[in-house]
Amino acid sequence: MSLILVPTLALAVIGFPQIVSEQGFDRQQSSFEEARRVLHDAVNDRIVGSAVGLIARGNHILLLEAAGEIGPNVAMPVNAIARLASIQKPITAAAVLMLYERGQLDLTEPVNRWFPTFGARVVAPDGDTVATQRSPTVFDLLTHQAGLIPQGPELEAMWDLPTNQAFAERIGQIPLQFQPGSRFQYGCCGSAYEVLAAIVELVSGESFKDFLAANVLGPLGMTDTQFFVPESKRHRLAAHYGRDRDGNLITVRRRGQEEPETSFYSGGGGLRSTVLDFHRFALMILNEGEFDGVRILRPETVRMMTTNQVESRFPAEGFGWGMGFRIRTEPASGDTGRLGSLGWNGGTGTRFEIDPESGMIAIVFVPTWPGTPGVRELRREFIAKARAAVRP
Repeated sequence: MSLILVPTLALAVIGFPQIVSEQGFDRQQSSFEEARRVLHDAVNDRIVGSAVGLIARGNHILLLEAAGEIGPNVAMPVNAIARLASIQKPITAAAVLMLYERGQLDLTEPVNRWFPTFGARVVAPDGDTVATQRSPTVFDLLTHQAGLIPQGPELEAMWDLPTNQAFAERIGQIPLQFQPGSRFQYGCCGSAYEVLAAIVELVSGESFKDFLAANVLGPLGMTDTQFFVPESKRHRLAAHYGRDRDGNLITVRRRGQEEPETSFYSGGGGLRSTVLDFHRFALMILNEGEFDGVRILRPETVRMMTTNQVESRFPAEGFGWGMGFRIRTEPASGDTGRLGSLGWNGGTGTRFEIDPESGMIAIVFVPTWPGTPGVRELRREFIAKARAAVRP
């Protein structure tokens, strides 16, 4: 494991979020209007059925806009609840790092301490399975360098398992794809972060749901963030849209449709939330671990999370990976992202970006079925307009 630390960034301490008009800020008013138009045009053109976006400079929310319908004949509200999918990963990473700060968990600890058969075999280049050189560590899981299978039928079969720990035990018995620590391979379905959730449970003695509620979501006031939406809030749980074989926009998951609660609390993407709640988490990261006078993580821990930990192994030009975040490490052609900006996206149409230099936080939820055409472009364009609107 090669843990990378960097000096602190110069960030202003920002308090409780408040919605203000962009009037009074020396910014291009047209950029905010263009950001709104990105959402509404996508709905009007039947690319998506709904969207909600937020643009902020720290605690000042400059744009909060909803477009389309949360369900048939019901307007999309700005506090719509959507499935976070993979943008939950930094929340899970924060939970792991809280245990690290408390001295209850070492990032160098091998996963087979908790799951004895975990990662014992690896697929060799010739296709044979051989013994691994070492067990994957907690650090390997956080940085997607553990070698776990990233997708496929074996992984799909695990989503019906009853608990996080059952998932960790099962996936740990499957030969790794490479020697731990030698490569970066993102698991789109969150396999490494499911194992992290199981470790949080074993170390803390609590369910992952209860640990997050008590230590992250509760202190941040994220009252609309949960694994399973209660009946009283399901009218705000957004429908998921997708396309049929003919390319027509259809409802794939109806408004308020929720699964029966289980004891499997996904670390890779099981939370449901709102853009307003997620802004609170993003603001804590921007403030290096503090939110409204409450310290969640130490500044040096947040800097570790938001520093490239995989060196040049991240596959996309100009980016690296920290712990739950993709990080802009150098300029790349055709992209307006600033150096040091960080964020991620989720398969259900979610995306966020934090720019420490300007204080920009941009969040967009487009509740859709994974792979729906046009969603990636919509999110990218909305983030670009946010960058233009909130400059250093």
